[in-house]
Amino acid sequence: MRLRLGATAGLLAMGFGVSGCGGAVDEPTGIVRTSACAVSAPAGFADAGMGAAVLDEVRTAANEGVVDTTSSQRVSTAAQTQAALERFAADGCTLSVLVGPGGAGALSQVAADNPDRAFLAVGPGTDAGQPDNVLTVDFDLRESAYLAGYAAASATRTGTVAVSTAKGQFQGAELLAAFDEGVDARADEADGDVTVVDEGAIEVRTLDDTTSAGVEWAESAAADGADVLVPFGSASPQGVAEHIDELAEEAAEADESQDDEDDEADAAAGDDAADADDQSTGDRESGEDPVGTSAEDEDLPVLIWYGSDGSKTLPRPVRNQVVASIIPDVGLGMRAVLTGWPGEGEEPEGLVRSAEPGADSAAGTAGGPADDSDEDVREAVPELVGGLEVRARRAVGDLDNGGVAVVASDGVLGSITGLGRALADERERLDEEQDEADEE
Repeated sequence: MRLRLGATAGLLAMGFGVSGCGGAVDEPTGIVRTSACAVSAPAGFADAGMGAAVLDEVRTAANEGVVDTTSSQRVSTAAQTQAALERFAADGCTLSVLVGPGGAGALSQVAADNPDRAFLAVGPGTDAGQPDNVLTVDFDLRESAYLAGYAAASATRTGTVAVSTAKGQFQGAELLAAFDEGVDARADEADGDVTVVDEGAIEVRTLDDTTSAGVEWAESAAADGADVLVPFGSASPQGVAEHIDELAEEAAEADESQDDEDDEADAAAGDDAADADDQSTGDRESGEDPVGTSAEDEDLPVLIWYGSDGSKTLPRPVRNQVVASIIPDVGLGMRAVLTGWPGEGEEPEGLVRSAEPGADSAAGTAGGPADDSDEDVREAVPELVGGLEVRARRAVGDLDNGGVAVVASDGVLGSITGLGRALADERERLDEEQDEADEE
């Protein structure tokens, strides 16, 4: 039976009913209702990243009538991931979506046990060995990581920056190498020295994808003098954001304590001293302080965020420290694999890849995933997967096909105003180099 998203609610079935995912409501015999169910492992759906993006996509599809029922669940262990996916399959989910690299093994087993259902993995890190009823959407971030390194070297005040990736992150080792290269390029351009914490290392910069691991890494990087933090991953970046938030709270509490002490001193010294202090404060607030905003903001680490525009999605005051963001277009990736998935903007055809990573290109770095080059791009061939009509089984977004964007947001740190222009110029230079290499 063919279920085409966007036009399925009244299709006739072969005399059986299906209940919507996450519920036990029986449908009248002869009607099939489409359902989308999502599980996020390990970061959840309030991650200012792909989890939130997927949840928004599913809700939009429901609002536009593309799917009839939805369900979502956050999990933190492989066992919980498998249990959630099994429940979705048992409840009759038309499409079960796994977000993040935390449950690839569980997805493989559940999909194999339910060949009549369609499964979609978003940001799984790899689709090697997955059953035929598993669709994948991932993002090639190597050029983005290079630009992140370039931006980090532009933003640092201490001359030390740090990057991490998470276990299961797609092309993780290559992202680290690309970041290091971007830092070196900017340092050479500026004729300066910028140090990357543990530059060249892979294992020590590849974290368990947990918030606690992110916190520990951020603390260690700060101890090594890094004032620009660039975490790739799912849950571990949440730990980095939590660390910055805790630093901001500590700074605010210290300020309040200092203000109380100043008030007591003013009261003891008399009104004249208080007036003088008020005048000094007024001068700082009027912009005469060359620091620009608050000294506390200057003391906090700078953040380059992956998953969304962190300057808009992260809570304050963390968002104020975001100078650049790497944004995967989850909706475009889902449109590349799912026929009829709602959305506007870039055409999704450029994201379509061969069914297996690197099937038509050379393998990637040792121990890493196969390379996703332009040679892998192919025309979309609609087919049925688990009863759904799909455009392709696999999609990979990058900067060139519109599946990934890098945006600068100078925020409170006025000393790097113009970072967006610098990143655009550097990317143009890279494109010119590639064009020259292709002509040779």
